[in-house]
Amino acid sequence: MKGTSLPTRVLGTSGVPLLIVLVALVVIFQILNPVFLDGNTVQNYLRNGIPILLVTLGVSIVIIGGGIDLSVGAVVGLSAGMTMYVLVEGAPLWLGVMTGVGTGLAFGLVNGFVVAYLNMNDFIATLATLNIGAGLLVVLSQARLLQGVTTPGFPDLARGTTLGIPTPFLITGIIFVLVQLLLAKSVFGRRVYALGVSAQAASVAGVDVRRVRMATFALSGLLAGVAGVLFASRMGAVQAFLGTGFEFIAIAGAVIGGVSLAGGRGTAWAALVGGLFLATLQQGLRLNNVDPVYFSVLTALCVVLGVVFDRQVHRFVARMGLSKTAAAHAIPRTVAHGRSELGEPSGKGA
Repeated sequence: MKGTSLPTRVLGTSGVPLLIVLVALVVIFQILNPVFLDGNTVQNYLRNGIPILLVTLGVSIVIIGGGIDLSVGAVVGLSAGMTMYVLVEGAPLWLGVMTGVGTGLAFGLVNGFVVAYLNMNDFIATLATLNIGAGLLVVLSQARLLQGVTTPGFPDLARGTTLGIPTPFLITGIIFVLVQLLLAKSVFGRRVYALGVSAQAASVAGVDVRRVRMATFALSGLLAGVAGVLFASRMGAVQAFLGTGFEFIAIAGAVIGGVSLAGGRGTAWAALVGGLFLATLQQGLRLNNVDPVYFSVLTALCVVLGVVFDRQVHRFVARMGLSKTAAAHAIPRTVAHGRSELGEPSGKGA
């Protein structure tokens, strides 16, 4: 807002307040355990957090568009399982990767079609596909031992480097830039925001609401598929119920990052910061030997506190902006000799 101070503009930038909290969290964990910021430790926990970041980005697109996707955790698990199954059977690396990513995309398209064209509630639809995906992974893991892949290059997807950069970081970075540009700079992105604000108004404005909504779910499924492939590459084995709970972490990361559950507000950058915050919290608790059960409790608390914190920051920024605007447009006070501060004749001399 024009006329506001630099600190106010910075705090009003989506994701920045949480980034400040994230830095404080890192400092706290470093004090509690000096190995927290060790180079290998940081790289390992970031590699572990890559699937969370990707799923958070995908879910954020759906939420900004006014929807919800509960199936992403199961889709991550099934995509990882399908990747391992194909590679264990001796398929080449490219086919295994395409199978895993394609599995995620297929679920996203099914979710989008059911929600957009069959007018089913997205909560119910994605809850159903969550259970379908989880069930299929159980069947798959019982039919074949999903481990022992010897395909050259497969472990390098999660553990190798490309151009001196860890490969999963490079993949995630490219995806993040594309999602950021898609939401912030494209016609599709504007339509997603319009859909989240009001589907009816977007339809009146000429937006094909069904196609846009289906596309948001397809993108969420696609990113869940990529996360599943990287997960399988890093773990080297897939078991039943892999990915369970990812949907809650992804939605929590998006909400903490300032993506409104009501739709129409949020950014890819803020969602990334939210996912990184939860990944950092998880790693910090692990290094300090805290029972993993408490991570779920803290994640739920972070959602509540994140929403409250985000609202308070926006209210503060709004108040500061209004006060600056009021000051800038204040009526000049009358001074001596019947002239205003601007040098114009006052009403008394008229």
